[in-house]
Amino acid sequence: MYAGTITQKGQITIPLALREKFGLKLYGRARFEPGDGYIKIYPQEDILDMAGKLIPKSRKTIAKARGVFERKYKRF
Repeated sequence: MYAGTITQKGQITIPLALREKFGLKLYGRARFEPGDGYIKIYPQEDILDMAGKLIPKSRKTIAKARGVFERKYKRF
């Protein structure tokens, strides 16, 4: 069992053992899913994590693609 303190800003520190076990990276993003009396936390892959994994059809960089994506879509 692990425990943490919620700060005045609503932040909580996830213990290192759990971050390593579930792939939550430092300065990474996380996705939260509310349940009945609990909250699930999932690592959220950033589009920049995919840099070099895909072959682009145009000459746009992944950073430009991310900028377009963030302007057209809102975060959930």
